[in-house]
Amino acid sequence: MSLRDLGSTLWHLFGKHFRTVAGVATVVGIAVALWGQRQALADFDWRLAPLSFLGAIGLFAVAPFVQALSFWLVLRFIAVPARLEEALLLWMRSFLLRYAPSGALAIVIRIRQRGRLAASSEEIWAVTGYENLAALCAGAFVVVAAFAADGSWPPLAAIAIAAVALALAVAARPAFFRRLSARLVEKRGLALPTLLRGRLLIVVIAVNSLGWLATGAAAYLLVHALAANAAIPFAWLTGVYAFAWLLGFVVPLLPGGLGLRDGTLATFLATRIDAGPATALAIALRLANTLGELVAIVFTESVYWILRRVGVARPLPTVTEVVP
Repeated sequence: MSLRDLGSTLWHLFGKHFRTVAGVATVVGIAVALWGQRQALADFDWRLAPLSFLGAIGLFAVAPFVQALSFWLVLRFIAVPARLEEALLLWMRSFLLRYAPSGALAIVIRIRQRGRLAASSEEIWAVTGYENLAALCAGAFVVVAAFAADGSWPPLAAIAIAAVALALAVAARPAFFRRLSARLVEKRGLALPTLLRGRLLIVVIAVNSLGWLATGAAAYLLVHALAANAAIPFAWLTGVYAFAWLLGFVVPLLPGGLGLRDGTLATFLATRIDAGPATALAIALRLANTLGELVAIVFTESVYWILRRVGVARPLPTVTEVVP
């Protein structure tokens, strides 16, 4: 058997058992992450401020919906006639799969189920690229703006990432991108997808940025419920949380930014309170954030199921419909 035949066979087996592979990989990724934090999870008293904890979970659930809306907006802006409920459902499922090691399965499920969005593979790649660029820009700009609102300097790493994000956003404009990539695309025999105009990319970045208001409010609510005497202002905490998220976003192979994000949060919080409580707060924020994400995913799946029952949403396409 040639290497090409072997690769084709392995890809066929992977496609046939994709759901099983994706489910196992995601569970393993979450289990490894939680095992690394097992001592802190065991030491923290989760009975503290239960109502504030639930409120933080609800606020943390807003961000996934904002990001999923951005995904749908990009699809519509490049003339892909995707229905909102289909785009939200697919985004949420790919969002869950980011916990799997490397996060590669997130793009795989989008490619496999592109038929439900009436999108080509090239368009899925383009939309994913724009979506991540908008999230990167929004996170970086929020860090700088939040620290400025607090009257303090943001970390140099945040300034550098913001500068790079801005440069990438400018380079992604059709006038620049076509000129830079057309020759490379033509050599590979690929079709260049519809590109997002600069002003529309600004809209998507703005929508992403608004989601940080809910995230900052969630962090502020939980931190002040668990550390009532801590002098931690809203703007500073929002900037710190956004910076921790940003580091987890730009560093590859960390499912959901686990480890790095928590360590960064604990380090910054330790400058305002003791190291022990700071670590506990970082773990509490991680747990509330994770539960908020799961609430968003379950809510989306439930609403989609109801829409299917009443005949509003179309049934899920089969593998043969979306994979050549």
